[in-house]
Amino acid sequence: MAADDDYYVKLMLCENDHAPHELLVAMFADWKGLSWGTLAYRRNFARPGLARFADDPNYRLRYAATFDPRAEPELVERLSHDAEDMVRRHAATDPRLPRPRLVELLGGDGMPRAAARNPALPAELMHQLLDVAGVER
Repeated sequence: MAADDDYYVKLMLCENDHAPHELLVAMFADWKGLSWGTLAYRRNFARPGLARFADDPNYRLRYAATFDPRAEPELVERLSHDAEDMVRRHAATDPRLPRPRLVELLGGDGMPRAAARNPALPAELMHQLLDVAGVER
């Protein structure tokens, strides 16, 4: 059924836990529905190997590249400069993002909200940000 010519047959197959990885990736890249992002959380949406899409013209596939657990920090850093906000924002929250770039993204010209959610943000820097925001300890 994954090879069916009918787009909606493929889409309905993606609702199944046994949908093949390549079909899930293709629909993740192409489907315009509101819940397209949920396809990345299907059981067969294999994350290792997604870094191969880091240079793809489709921004959704570049976004998917950040899900690859084997993506190197240099790749995450490069994607943090992507032209598409969604890709940059996801890279900004990635703990593999090198610290100098993370700190840069905290600035007004970066992605401060996304960067502030990065779990690799040092505790002392988090406290400084909270102090600047006027949050009482």
